Amino acid sequence: MSKQATSTTTGLQFPDLLIYRGYAAPVRIEADVYDLEVVGHIPPELNGAYYRCSADPQYPPLLGKDIFINGDGMTHMIRLENGHADLKTRYVRTEKFKAERAARRALFGSYRNSFTDDPSAAGIDNNTANTTAFWHHNQLYALKESSRPMRLDPLTLETIGSWNFHGTLKSKTFTAHPKIDPVTGEAIAFAYNTPGYSSKDIDIYVISPDGLITSSETFEAPYSSMAHDFMVSRNYIAFTIYPMVNDWERVKNGEPYFHWDSSLPTMVAIIPRKEGVKAIRWYTCPFTGMETHSFNAWEEERDGNKLLHLDHFFTASGWISQFPDIRGECTQELPPHAERWTFDMASTSESFGVKRIFNQIGEMPMVDPRYLMQRTRHFYFGTSNVDFGPMLDMGPKGPPFTCIAHFDEVQQKMSFYYAGPDSAPEEPYFVPRSKDAPEGDGWLLTLVGRRSENRTDLVILDATCIEKGPVAIIKMPCRLHEGFHGTWVPAAQLGF
Repeated sequence: MSKQATSTTTGLQFPDLLIYRGYAAPVRIEADVYDLEVVGHIPPELNGAYYRCSADPQYPPLLGKDIFINGDGMTHMIRLENGHADLKTRYVRTEKFKAERAARRALFGSYRNSFTDDPSAAGIDNNTANTTAFWHHNQLYALKESSRPMRLDPLTLETIGSWNFHGTLKSKTFTAHPKIDPVTGEAIAFAYNTPGYSSKDIDIYVISPDGLITSSETFEAPYSSMAHDFMVSRNYIAFTIYPMVNDWERVKNGEPYFHWDSSLPTMVAIIPRKEGVKAIRWYTCPFTGMETHSFNAWEEERDGNKLLHLDHFFTASGWISQFPDIRGECTQELPPHAERWTFDMASTSESFGVKRIFNQIGEMPMVDPRYLMQRTRHFYFGTSNVDFGPMLDMGPKGPPFTCIAHFDEVQQKMSFYYAGPDSAPEEPYFVPRSKDAPEGDGWLLTLVGRRSENRTDLVILDATCIEKGPVAIIKMPCRLHEGFHGTWVPAAQLGF
C-alpha cells in the first residue's frame, strides 16, 4: 500500500534536524555579487569560470524529514578574469522546482519515491539536478543520476531545460559522472535504473564532441542497485556493482529508495570498448563494500601480462548517512580507502589483485583530467588530519574534511593543505597551468566552509606545493550551500 503525505509544517519553517541547521542549513539565495574580496593574487592564467552544484532545499520537507542529497539543485558560478572574481548563484528550474514554487510548499516526498509524493505531483518529473556541473560540446549541464541532464546557459545560469541529446538518449536517467576521453573528446556515460525506477539494466553511451550519442548498449547487472560512478581506460569500461540495493516493493511501501544489504556480493563488470557488452566479463569481489568515487583507470603490459588498473575509493560499508542498512547491522559509515584493483585481461582467472595506493583515508578524488585513461602520478582528494587540527562535528554527509591532500606516487610523498580552525574544504578541482603543462602543474580550486563565520571562500592552491597554502583566497560575503562536484571552463570556450 502506498504512503502519501501532506506537509507537516505550517508556514515556512525547516525542522530542527542536522541537515537544516548550522552550516548545513538551506541558503536559497539567488544572487550576483561583483568583485569579491581577494586575499593574495589570482593567477592571470585562471581566466574562465568555476561551476559547481549543490542540494539546497527550496522548501521544508513534505514528510517532516529528508536526506541531504534530496535538496533542490543550486548552481554556483565563480568567474575569474584579470585578477577579479564575480559570483552568480541560480536554482535549476526543474519541473519539480517550478511546481513547488507555484504551490509555495513541498510536493515531493522521500528521495526518488513517487509513492510518498503529494497527489498533485503525479506525473511531474522529480529531477533535482543537484549533483554535478558538467561541460561538454560547449554546453553546460546540471546532472543528477536519477534523471536526464538539465541544460543551463553558461553565462547567465538560466535553465534551458531537460536534454536528451537531440532525441538520442533513450533512458530516463543519466549518470552524474561522465568521463571525457582526452584523446577523442568523446564523453562516455551511462544510466542505471533506466526506466526511472528499479531495474537491472545499465545503458552505456558514447557522446561525440558535437553532442550526439553515437553508441548505445545495454547490459544487465546481477541485482538492481546504485551505480554512482564508473571508470574508463583507453580500452575498457569498468563498473563496480555493490549492494546498495533498490527493492521496488519496499519503495512502494514508503521505505527509502536504497538499502545496504551486505549479504549480496560486490561484483565488477569489465567491458571492452571496441567489442562492447557482448564481451563483458564479470568478477566477484572477495569482500563486500562500496565504491564511493573513482580516480582513474589505466592499462599497462608487464611481464607478458595485459593489466587493467582501477584506482578508486572503496569502503566496507554502504552510504549509511543517507540510506539504512537493511539488516540494521551497520549504523555508521566506514571510511573510504584508496585502492588499486588490478585485472590481467589476458588471463581467464576470475580473481584480481587489490592493494592500497596510500593509507590516508579520504574522498572526492581528482586527477589531472588531461591524463584520464592513462597512468597518473598525482592524486588529489579531501581528507582530515589530526596532526594539523581536530576533526569537525559530524555533518549531514558524514565527517567534514579539514584538509586537501596531494599524493605523489613516484616520490611516495603525501602533502596536505590544512584549511584552518573550524574550516572544511570541499572537492578539489585541478586546472592545468597551460594546455601543454606537465601532469600536475597547475592549480587546485576548492570551496572552503568557514563554519564559525557562516561564510564560504574559494581557495586557490598551487597543485605542486599545496602545503605552502593558498595562492589566493576569494571571500564570499555569504555562505554557499555545501555541494558536490564542479568543473572549470576556460573563457575561450565560454565566449566571454
